[in-house]
Amino acid sequence: MELTNSKRVLLKASYVQTELSDTERSRIGSVGGRAMEKVNFVRDLAPTEQELRALRPALPDDHHLLDLAQTLMAEPAEHLPVAGRLAELDGSAYLRLGHAIARLRSTPAATYMVAAFEQRLRIAPVGRLHLERIEMSPAGTEKGELVFTVPLTPMETVTVSHKEWSTTKDEYEQIISDYFESYSERGVVDKTDASISTENESRHTSAFNFGSSVSGGYGPVTASVTVGLNNSSEDRAAVKESVQNTRETTQKASARTRQEHKVSVKLESTRGAEDTSYRTITNPHADRALRVDYYRMMRKWRVDLYRYGLRLTFDIAVPNPGARLWARHRELADLDVRIRTPFSFALSIDDITETSWTSLGKEYGVALEPPPAEGISIPYAHRFESGKDVDGPIEFTAPPGYTMGSGFAGIIEWWGPAQGDMPVMLWPTEETQMQLQLPAPGTGIAEVKGKGIVGGDKLMVTFMRAPEYTMQFSLVAGAKRQDRTFWDWKQRVWTALRDTALAKHQTQQALLQDKRDRLWMLLSGKDTLTLRRLERDELMRTVLTWLVGPEFETAPNEVGSIIKQSVDRDADSLDTPDDKPQPDRNLTAAQWATMSGFGDLVKFIHHAVEWENLLYFLYPYFWGSDDLAREKLLFEHGDPVHRDFLRAGYARVVVPIRPGFEERFTHLLDTGSPTGQSPYLTIAQEVSAFAHTNYAGIPPANPEQHARPLLYPQQRTTWDIMQRVVEELERYRDANDEYPPQLDDLPGSPFHDAWNRELVYRLPGSGNDYDLISYGADGEPGGDGVDADISAAAGASLMATWFDYTPTSGIDIDVQSIPL
Repeated sequence: MELTNSKRVLLKASYVQTELSDTERSRIGSVGGRAMEKVNFVRDLAPTEQELRALRPALPDDHHLLDLAQTLMAEPAEHLPVAGRLAELDGSAYLRLGHAIARLRSTPAATYMVAAFEQRLRIAPVGRLHLERIEMSPAGTEKGELVFTVPLTPMETVTVSHKEWSTTKDEYEQIISDYFESYSERGVVDKTDASISTENESRHTSAFNFGSSVSGGYGPVTASVTVGLNNSSEDRAAVKESVQNTRETTQKASARTRQEHKVSVKLESTRGAEDTSYRTITNPHADRALRVDYYRMMRKWRVDLYRYGLRLTFDIAVPNPGARLWARHRELADLDVRIRTPFSFALSIDDITETSWTSLGKEYGVALEPPPAEGISIPYAHRFESGKDVDGPIEFTAPPGYTMGSGFAGIIEWWGPAQGDMPVMLWPTEETQMQLQLPAPGTGIAEVKGKGIVGGDKLMVTFMRAPEYTMQFSLVAGAKRQDRTFWDWKQRVWTALRDTALAKHQTQQALLQDKRDRLWMLLSGKDTLTLRRLERDELMRTVLTWLVGPEFETAPNEVGSIIKQSVDRDADSLDTPDDKPQPDRNLTAAQWATMSGFGDLVKFIHHAVEWENLLYFLYPYFWGSDDLAREKLLFEHGDPVHRDFLRAGYARVVVPIRPGFEERFTHLLDTGSPTGQSPYLTIAQEVSAFAHTNYAGIPPANPEQHARPLLYPQQRTTWDIMQRVVEELERYRDANDEYPPQLDDLPGSPFHDAWNRELVYRLPGSGNDYDLISYGADGEPGGDGVDADISAAAGASLMATWFDYTPTSGIDIDVQSIPL
């Protein structure tokens, strides 16, 4: 007997992609549609105006397509209006255009783009995602394999010890939920509980392939392909694939638990008999032997696979799915490189000159010492009074870093008795030139120019004068800058510039380190749920770009400016007292219309798509860009799922459409407009009707089960008939505003199940508008197997059931007596 009150539930999904048959490709190609794919194909080809002119003679039937392609290339922002007209053209016209351009260019890239587009036309852009769940219920225990045998001779006593443990193997990736949900219980339940073991086995298996990931609550996903657009209620190919995959996973999990759950029984000496973990067995018979057999007790699990929902999906591929998040990690790596870069000062001492030092000071932002003058003048002034001062040498001393020159010049003035002789004489006389001026008797002025005796930083000039004269000496000698002096100045300037550059480098390094630390905290300080949310948000942005078009903006300039204006006004109002005029927060009519229209678009996009349940397949790092591939090759992250997301070069994203939005979203993507005709609109309508019929979600007050069984061919046939009845009931209601009082009022009646019994119809129903039930093979309410009831109001369909086994801590003992 199953313990339904102890069942475990695991969620999963089955994705069904549709490959068009030849007949459907021909029919759909003539109708048109797939607007965005055609727009993107023309953009990928990027035909030039010269190429389009050259192709007109070769494509006489496709001038309209050539005109639209020219418009699209000239005005890329008009892609949505052009998309509607491009959607009307046959797909074969695009292939002719692509092949013609490929012949013109003769490049492998153009040929590849055409082949890829032709392959995309073979696959329907819409798919189906069946929501499924696995329910595991304990169904009792059974005797398992033999563990140990204890033989006993007559009157023999033995001591037996029993020990049980579980082994654990580390997988290639840690299961994140264990750390946040069940890590402390993992060693206990993972080896004995079928649901946890199955979930872990599913995650372990996904580490070795490119299986899908999901950002919401759908769980693991299996994928299959069907041929043709017929939306049969059974979809047996997808059911078979899902059952096979699920059963394989549960069987592997069951086998793994049996392998890793260990039990040992062995004989011990009697010294441990007093320990409670030991057991003493005695054969009381003197004429017969005993054999005690120990068997493992196994828990039996009933595994049911249910389908409880259906979503219309769109399938696209996006490059570098974590682009913005990866940009932050790239920024972090760039900061690490900049921080590790040693200080470098490329300026040479030879670059410092008397003309460049000012510009260098401005460049480095430092005040520099000016260069020493190349030559300086050293004055000598002294007044010799008559009758007092004596003759002597005149000395010029150069300052440090300079060397005195031999020349000097100046003026000597004198006052004294009126005589005709020269009152002063300078040595050495042969190097001295004097020009005399005698303005009055007894006075004179002499302009002197000569050379003295040089000794290092000294210049000596010897003179002799008449003592009765008063004389004023005003002389100047020159000193020349030493080479070492100029070099020392250049060294001091270079040191000042280097110290300034080093201080700036250290300040910059500190700022970089602080920025790096803050960025690291932002990237590494996120828990698992936050990372999943970031991944979903990034996928949303990327999907919108590649699904709607490159000109689609999540933050248009005009909307951003209005929001910024509102934020600034609100910020200003915080600092404005109540008694002062408040800033005007009112929007203009144009601004209001802009914000309102954009808000409607945001609401539609978020409500039309189940973003919380995006399904995506991550492809390896080497797709798309060699530069990024080299960066991502050895990238690591503490969260394995986030690591795989960031390393992905491409991602295949399956976008599930929320129930009720199937038709409008299909219109938008297939024709470029929310209204119009699409060859895939009937599929959207069928998916919506199928989900409404199969998964109503409102069971009757006394349901036969929470799900209808579809395990046997008779049950599936009966359910097909019941679905047709439901469709007729809905048509009758649309025409008459009420349901019929009996099924005989519907066309095609009477309606019988696979056992040739009429369907049970009650109006009003026990919990719905009506009840529509088949009582199975026995024709009585209730029952199991083929006798189970099938109800139109069930919230799910039971697609398959099987049994699995896991070990328990119990041991079964079998004692056999053997006469001697």
